[in-house]
Amino acid sequence: MDKADGSEQEDNGGACSEEQLAALQEQLRVERAEKDRQASLAADYLVTAKRVQADFENYKRRTLREREDLVRTANHQLLGELLLVFDDFERALAARCSEEELRTGITKIHDNMSALLRDHGLREIPSDGRFDPSVHEAFAVGEGEDGKILEVFQKGYYLGDKVLRCSKVKVAKSSTGEDNG
Repeated sequence: MDKADGSEQEDNGGACSEEQLAALQEQLRVERAEKDRQASLAADYLVTAKRVQADFENYKRRTLREREDLVRTANHQLLGELLLVFDDFERALAARCSEEELRTGITKIHDNMSALLRDHGLREIPSDGRFDPSVHEAFAVGEGEDGKILEVFQKGYYLGDKVLRCSKVKVAKSSTGEDNG
């Protein structure tokens, strides 16, 4: 019976191992299925990321193209308006008239040009007070009240809120107290 007992133990041991093997195989099947699901999910994410990246690149190209078209359209419009002023200059130069009539014509052209530039957001930087380095360029120095603008060599302009060109000015510097040391 020892053999029988031994055989039974072997059979029980073998049956136990088969159950464990079946459980391990089931666990392996579940783990593989989860791994496949995760791999599929990762592949989906990669496809989505590539699609988003391609969409963004297309967006950048499209906005660049739209911006270039907008600038081209704005330039086209402005140049069309400037050509009208240019035509006025050509007519004035070709006209046979007195000096006073020429001066009157040039003044009218200047007024038209000023109105055109103003309509497009250009405005003059005031240069009738104190020197401001953010909008004035000191082109020369003279004597007078320290920091006062004495003369404007070239007008400066804003385009909207930004400085398009600084005013070139002569600035006063007080001669008193320079050599205190």
